[in-house]
Amino acid sequence: MGVAGDMFSAALIGLGAPEDLLLGAMTRVARMLGDAAIVQETLPTPEGEAHRLKIHLAANAGGLPESQARTLLAQAIAAEGLDKPYADFARRALEILITAEREAHSSGRLGFGMMHVQAIGVARTPYHHHHHNEDAHHGHPHPDEAPHQPQADAEGEFFIELYPEFAAGLQDIDAFSHVFILSWLHHSAGYALQVTPPWQEGERRRVGLFASRSPNRPNPIGLTLTDVRGVEGARLLTGPLDLFDGTPIIDIKPHVRSLDQTGVGDDGWLADSDHLALHKRGVPHSHAGEEAVLHEAQDILLDVVGAAVGLQYLRVDMQGVRCFTPVAVGGGVIHFSHGALPAPAPATAAILKRHRIPHVAGPVDVELLTPTGAAILAALHPLWSCRQPLDEEALLARGVGLGTRNLRPLNALRLALFPPHFW
Repeated sequence: MGVAGDMFSAALIGLGAPEDLLLGAMTRVARMLGDAAIVQETLPTPEGEAHRLKIHLAANAGGLPESQARTLLAQAIAAEGLDKPYADFARRALEILITAEREAHSSGRLGFGMMHVQAIGVARTPYHHHHHNEDAHHGHPHPDEAPHQPQADAEGEFFIELYPEFAAGLQDIDAFSHVFILSWLHHSAGYALQVTPPWQEGERRRVGLFASRSPNRPNPIGLTLTDVRGVEGARLLTGPLDLFDGTPIIDIKPHVRSLDQTGVGDDGWLADSDHLALHKRGVPHSHAGEEAVLHEAQDILLDVVGAAVGLQYLRVDMQGVRCFTPVAVGGGVIHFSHGALPAPAPATAAILKRHRIPHVAGPVDVELLTPTGAAILAALHPLWSCRQPLDEEALLARGVGLGTRNLRPLNALRLALFPPHFW
């Protein structure tokens, strides 16, 4: 029935790892990021005694850059006194998750379902939209309606008013002469895939929507190039805009003359930099801050450390791990930080593919294999011996870790402990 990090630690307790040792280590690493509380409960099941962890985390909603996650894990490894095989396992699990998160974001699968766009502010212009219903006639112009393109001689004030929480993002933008303003054209109403551009009305020529600048589009995103005239607090003072007053702004990007090849403006603070030279030559390179971001980082770190601490206590031979059944991944749709996505989650799917983990869909339509569970499984480097019967006589202990959902069949991860060098 799949693998999750909390199920793995719970099953290790069933194998004999002391509850206070595991929960103490997991709580300590979780509290590096915020308040945390973990409780273990023992429950009877048709398979005998099983264990479940109830985890309450106060700082699990935000993201954690990969470099910070590595730093916190290194601190936890030192604090818990993990020996090299188990420290290496913990590091492998984290790196597997980081790689999977990066692959998931680059695969396009995060676009499943609806995407959400957040306004960062509004445009302030002298242009006002006068029609507020479908029956209003648009055949006559208003003197203050927005033009199709910014007018160099336009009169009035033009600026972008950012919401206060985004104001800090304007730092150094006035080093550039021009910016691109991305807006949400909220007055657009419906769209057609073939349109007649305004300057082609005499010829009645029709072109494809995507070969036009029509504001009526499946995603009514506007793009305006304008000059920068200053910054005043949360306001970006600009040249003329082709937007109605109050138009939502969804992004602002600096115009870089050398790259955008528009023949206007300058290169801002990038002028003469080695970094800009790399862009001009098309040389692949990384950007500072382009790190994978781990979501639910508290949960990830406590699961990885808990697994490593439990494996070390049991002195598990890290070269002698075997898996006897394909892992069940579940199905259906998962609702989490990226929206609604099909199970397995993109990061989980990336781990399954990269590490060639045998798996099966179902048997229920919920998420059974989490990204952290998949990373722990991959980091164990198991030998897969699917459908091979267990040697019951040699068995030292069994551990059953329960998931948080009560499902049928039993939502459990089963671990078995054998003598050293048994294989």
